[in-house]
Amino acid sequence: MRKSIVAGLGFLLVAVACGREEFPLMGGGTSVPAGTLVGEGSSSGGGFADAGAIVTPFQPVFGPVVTAAVPPPPISGGTILVTQDGHTVVVADPDRDLVYVVDVTAQSVLQTIALQTGDEPGRLAEDGSGRVHVALRGGGALVTLDPASGTVLARRAVCPAPRGVAWDATTDTVVVACATGELVTLPSAGGAPTRTVTVERDLRDVLIVGGAISVSSFRSSELLQLASDGSVAQRITLAAGLGGSVSPQVAWRTVLDAAGETLILHQVHDDESVSTIVPGGYGGGPGGPGGLGDGGAPPFAGPPTGSSLGGSIVTADLTVLGADGALVSDQLLPGAALAVDVAVSPNGEYALIAAAGNAFSPLLQTVLYVPIGAIQNPTSLPMAQLTGVATAVAIDSAGEALVQMREPATLSILHPGTISHTDIALSSISRADSGSDIFHTQAGAMVACASCHPEGGDDGHVWTFDGDLRRTPSLRGTIAGTAPYHWPGDMVDFPTLVSNVYTQRMSGVLLDPPSVAALQGWVESIPAPPAPSWVDPAAAQRGQALFEGGSTGCTSCHNGVKFTNNATLDVGTGALFQVPPLIGVGWRTPLLHDGCAATLTDRFTTCATLGHGATASLTTENVSDLVAYLETL
Repeated sequence: MRKSIVAGLGFLLVAVACGREEFPLMGGGTSVPAGTLVGEGSSSGGGFADAGAIVTPFQPVFGPVVTAAVPPPPISGGTILVTQDGHTVVVADPDRDLVYVVDVTAQSVLQTIALQTGDEPGRLAEDGSGRVHVALRGGGALVTLDPASGTVLARRAVCPAPRGVAWDATTDTVVVACATGELVTLPSAGGAPTRTVTVERDLRDVLIVGGAISVSSFRSSELLQLASDGSVAQRITLAAGLGGSVSPQVAWRTVLDAAGETLILHQVHDDESVSTIVPGGYGGGPGGPGGLGDGGAPPFAGPPTGSSLGGSIVTADLTVLGADGALVSDQLLPGAALAVDVAVSPNGEYALIAAAGNAFSPLLQTVLYVPIGAIQNPTSLPMAQLTGVATAVAIDSAGEALVQMREPATLSILHPGTISHTDIALSSISRADSGSDIFHTQAGAMVACASCHPEGGDDGHVWTFDGDLRRTPSLRGTIAGTAPYHWPGDMVDFPTLVSNVYTQRMSGVLLDPPSVAALQGWVESIPAPPAPSWVDPAAAQRGQALFEGGSTGCTSCHNGVKFTNNATLDVGTGALFQVPPLIGVGWRTPLLHDGCAATLTDRFTTCATLGHGATASLTTENVSDLVAYLETL
């Protein structure tokens, strides 16, 4: 069934994105002001636009280059909570380390709560007493707030990388899921954690129904149903709803609807061999549409060369699972680039989607109404056109759509059945940053840098580019000082990388040097990920001695602050490849250029080669110690 609806959805949901019944992209572009930086597919031929120049349909139009004094963190979504009264809304602002309490009926900010620098507040949950618990992604803690008074009631350390949070009404406890693998239970009223279990890395959202806990897995886009002891009782993959050669990846947001069904907003990634060679003709970069998606060549009617998804090699997808985990519905959302958050209407008939990647593109809508489980007439869901990056969405008790806009910090209220909206200013502190905007916005082919590098990391996907397997590298603390880039080491510096990937493959505009510098500066600001709490220190110390001792040969290539000599070598894996940095290596399995090693242990066992270090004589205990050390990097 999936394959039978793909072509229609490609047309329908872009029409939804544009908020019109007709399809406005047939004309092939839109006019932009003179002096705007545009691509070579424009009527000005690239560079700065002449008066009345026409840009290719999906290419974004950015303003003057600006760099934030405090670089904003990567977009994560899921930072709005509508409280039990239906009109008081708590908004977490990870860019400014603030939390706002807003009365949407009075359209006023009631409280602004300052947190510690670098806390990066994320998911929120309300307990039965009206306290609001916020996971601090950067602070490694759970903060408990009284929204009425705007006070911090408690701050409790939970794990190195808190992500999801939910309240368990059966025990009056709060459960926090961590990207480092820990699942932590705490009393709602305060006090130390009562239980910490290690599930597995990359945990995301927490769902609790009748005391039964499920957690989503971020990059693999799985739903893990847990037993009472925290072990995985059932692992639900989303492949049942997918047709063709595609894989589910990157579960940005997982929520429950009123009927107890689970909605998972995730991405699907192409498994077929994708050509990175840019064909001639219409498009953003030199030569025409990029090799990674549809550059907007009129008419927007079919899939690009090499993609089975009907739009881009990365496409948003909304999967609905029943209470028993069975598939209810599944639908591609090719009109939503970098869809990072979802809210479901009280009647379960439609979802609200924050498409952060649609920002700055004049013909794309940054927030979409999507009928769930069926293709319906989009004109029945009129909505306002918002300007800027939408990072989170919710729906209040009056049925109005609430949208968190990143810059300036704003809560927009979209009124149902109209195209009007009301904006509530949240903060006057600016975090405007061109590098972040470029990274998170689709370039022109409906794929953004963040589509494959979600939250600045990686999608966990092994691509087939031009017939060769290539594992997405992580950008978390790995870019500065590690050129040349890409597995073959064929991108000599960052500007070359941008020109080849962003402008050509992704149909982006030809970025000028200040824009490239802004993007590079922001990417290099992405911090390295923290180590998990469960590593045995003694084992890690023994592993470090093995790693650095010389007998294994590890440090002959993996040395320096990033654990790489930046060389391009053949270590028996089939060709010359870059020595990858080992910063955060435990976060980015599968490993090696072709994803051979599903675990760190596999690197030393099933995927070992004679030229890849002197590891053949290592005992099982040696390998275990080495893995423990690598988990800490």
